[in-house]
Amino acid sequence: MSPPSAVRQILAEISGRAAETMNVDDRLADLGLDSLGRLTLAVLLEERIDQPIPDDILMRVRTVGDLDRLAQPVGRAA
Repeated sequence: MSPPSAVRQILAEISGRAAETMNVDDRLADLGLDSLGRLTLAVLLEERIDQPIPDDILMRVRTVGDLDRLAQPVGRAA
């Protein structure tokens, strides 16, 4: 098993749920992320990937998989 992605590590920090137990289909709301949790997620993720994430794009993110794809480096195939 590969180590958890940076996205899952951040989600684990915020939600208190083990990163290894998260699936791509898990909804952020089901992980307990409210508006403050989403704001914290955005700040930590932007720091980790070293690029800003527009609010309108972040608002469309619903699942762990959506977030994984968003955090991939530009030019990397999914």
